[in-house]
Amino acid sequence: MGYKMNTQLKNKNTGIFCDHGPSNWQSSQTGILSTKRLAVKDVFAVKKQKNSAGNPCWFKTHTPAQQTASSVNKLMDAGCIFKGFTHTDELAYSLEGNNTHYGAAQNPKIKGHACGGSSMGSAAAVAGNLADIGLGTDTGGSIRIPASYCGLFGIRPSHNVIEKDGLIPLAPPFDTVGWLTQSAELLEKVGDALLPSQAFNSVNTLVICEPLFELVSPALQAPLKQLLKKTKPYFKHHKNFELPNISLLSELADSFRILQGRAIAKVHKDWLQLPEQPPQFAPAIATRFKMALALTTQEEKEALNVQTQWQTLIAKNLNSTSCLFLPTTPTTAPKLGADTSALRMQIITLSAIAGLSRSAQVHLPLANLANGHPYGFSLMMSHNNDKSLLACATQLAAYFKQETLT
Repeated sequence: MGYKMNTQLKNKNTGIFCDHGPSNWQSSQTGILSTKRLAVKDVFAVKKQKNSAGNPCWFKTHTPAQQTASSVNKLMDAGCIFKGFTHTDELAYSLEGNNTHYGAAQNPKIKGHACGGSSMGSAAAVAGNLADIGLGTDTGGSIRIPASYCGLFGIRPSHNVIEKDGLIPLAPPFDTVGWLTQSAELLEKVGDALLPSQAFNSVNTLVICEPLFELVSPALQAPLKQLLKKTKPYFKHHKNFELPNISLLSELADSFRILQGRAIAKVHKDWLQLPEQPPQFAPAIATRFKMALALTTQEEKEALNVQTQWQTLIAKNLNSTSCLFLPTTPTTAPKLGADTSALRMQIITLSAIAGLSRSAQVHLPLANLANGHPYGFSLMMSHNNDKSLLACATQLAAYFKQETLT
């Protein structure tokens, strides 16, 4: 495996590419992704290389990988050129797109604004045309939020449909391998390389859940409704999401936060409490880890009950030929360094809809806002319908393009 180290490109782009790891590595000249430039979040193993997972202490206390992650291998076998590891929020435990140790990736589409996290470097690389494919992870929104903020297509696949070997975990019950691209066609093609064989269905029904629109900032409600109006004619059937208990929506974020926190504590407790060299985190992330370690079995039990209720509702409302229309984020990209803590629960509520139900979700950056900020919406399908969803997204994006031209 011949790696070339090239830090010149990396150092020019603060918060995007890491200084460690291979660059311009290609293992196959042929394949469905031949010559596509690949940016890889610094949580995926590459043989004989180390990862930082966004934290210098992690880099110091872990040894080089013995094997390359199978998701990376599949993309390399398909002909990709590995451009470099990309920066992430610390241990992928933030949605902000900022790293106290390595800097923040500036949003290439809107100067002075954030990319969103935690897959910030991969998103910035694709949005800034430094890569064609951004490989990342999505636990609580880490692909979907950067996709929304940076105007990219992005997928959080169904849980566990793509192998997670060689991946530094955050919360295994929710961790997924996702990716970002500039086009829906390439998003689908990457799915051909990474996803297993699945039953393929033509998606003909759009499911709408009106209460979700209330989670979006007032200024974006009209553009979102316009997107829905434009999307509807593409689908043969429309139906409302039956939500017998609207208060369940308000429980999603907290339930997700608890279940994610309990999973994080189980995986990372020993490392977080290293006696000789405790890891140093940004204050907000340190607080989050402290919270995760303090959660109780009883809290977990109650949160699991909410998850079960939500999964039952999704099963009732979605099938293999229907998808849910939903907002991806409550706002467009915030300014770099802005305090987004007040929005966190709204963001997590929207992200937990797929997270708690183990569903597949694709962000489509199809809005055309007057201020030029990227925005769009998501389509979500129930578990194991990823290929049907990707094909639907490709066709819908083409339909939008055609409608704009006429």
